[in-house]
Amino acid sequence: MEVSVDPAFSVDTRACVHTVEFSPFEWSRGLLAVGLPNSIVVYSIKLKEESDDSNEECEQVWEWHVSSQPVTVAWSPAATLRSAPRCLQELMSHSDCVNSVAYNGENGNLAASTGDDLTLRVWDRSTLAPLIKFLLTSPGMTVTFHPEDGDLLMVGEKSGVVRVYSVGSGCATLSLRSSGPLLSADWSIPNPSLLVAAGAKGITVWNVSSPQPRSENVEIGGGEKVLNLSVCRSTPGLVATLSPPHTIRVSHIHTNKVPVAVHLKVVGGMSWHQHLPYLAVGSDRRVLFWKVDNI
Repeated sequence: MEVSVDPAFSVDTRACVHTVEFSPFEWSRGLLAVGLPNSIVVYSIKLKEESDDSNEECEQVWEWHVSSQPVTVAWSPAATLRSAPRCLQELMSHSDCVNSVAYNGENGNLAASTGDDLTLRVWDRSTLAPLIKFLLTSPGMTVTFHPEDGDLLMVGEKSGVVRVYSVGSGCATLSLRSSGPLLSADWSIPNPSLLVAAGAKGITVWNVSSPQPRSENVEIGGGEKVLNLSVCRSTPGLVATLSPPHTIRVSHIHTNKVPVAVHLKVVGGMSWHQHLPYLAVGSDRRVLFWKVDNI
């Protein structure tokens, strides 16, 4: 059963939103990066559960102009409300579009990026010196580090291949395949043994806790193609998906419940709050926030 739910609140922006990203770290969890056509704006978000008067609070804290339209944003563990402007970095060595970037955890010193130039690159977080380059067989669509082991790096290729690399050894430790084209994949923070990938007829969920990972195909919206997904950082089993043309669904992969289903005019990224079940979605000149607690 799908339930259409109005957002809990929204924030207006001065231009169309292309990407959004909550900080995944405890000390900067209230910071939200919003990618506009030629800048990245950071807002300080205080949810009603964190506020003294039980009201949401939102304040733009800074804006940084960029040389091209942002496609993806990742938060450095060094970023705080005061240090965020000094921590913003651009990765410039790819020869084609960069589709995804990531940092390796709270104390990590690595950054990773992948894109249309068929490479996965790992960098020193402080100096941005290149450390290692992996060659891919198709465009890299998404990259993320293991939630608990900063040496393990997952990359999803457009062809449907998902690989996990050990940065220390420079070798692949796991190779999985889903029905392509794969446009997005994510690692579950509440349950790091789960990998989730977007596919042509829904999502594929792997349990990688055993030597022979088991996979499960989960239909979304009756078997719709999934263009993007994001696994909830606070509640196990919740996955937000984007299906054509602009349909956002929040599904529980273990119970098949769909507590949120909404059809928007346009979608510009989505991201979960670090420890509360709030989903931020960019749509035209607004960021919409849904609270998902009716599961």
